[in-house]
Amino acid sequence: SGINAEYGDNPDHITWLYKTAVERAKSYSISGVTYRLTQGVTKRIIPAVASTNATIAAACVTECLKIATSSYNYLDNYMMFNNVDGVYTFAFTSERKENCLVCSRRSQELPCSLSDKLQVFLDKIGEETGFNLQKPTLTTVISGQNRTLYMSNLPEMEKTLRPNLEKTFEELEFTDGQEIVVTDPGMNMPVHFKILLT
Repeated sequence: SGINAEYGDNPDHITWLYKTAVERAKSYSISGVTYRLTQGVTKRIIPAVASTNATIAAACVTECLKIATSSYNYLDNYMMFNNVDGVYTFAFTSERKENCLVCSRRSQELPCSLSDKLQVFLDKIGEETGFNLQKPTLTTVISGQNRTLYMSNLPEMEKTLRPNLEKTFEELEFTDGQEIVVTDPGMNMPVHFKILLT
């Protein structure tokens, strides 16, 4: 039935397996037993790597055949391979969403009122973009100076900047078209919002 998979994550178990494997290897004059190899065999890493490489090689050969013979449409930019229960492959073209908040690298326009508080802006981000902000940081440029409006990941800074959440855009001296950069551990990269004041 094989070795229990949880042993592969326990250094004590791997160390014991390694020492036992070394003793057995010595008695049969087998060389090349290493801690890493023992861990790879225990966690079934080696068969997984070999089968993955074989799958990728087969997909590449298939694509070369399709291109050389013009027998079928070739892969555009994405292929999914699933080998959990049986074999399943699926290919489709991944297309960029023009207004994607993460990959478009464009400022997202967000209409706000001068009387809106910064907290309203944070709420709008969640409602209109679907972001589940965990510990957001908000920065902007006012009169040519970088300014941190709110930072929640450092307790001292959060305490100091918390009053800004209750200030309006007018009190924060915002102008129409000004940008707020939002960073958050839940987002891969910063997102820029252009505030359209009404």
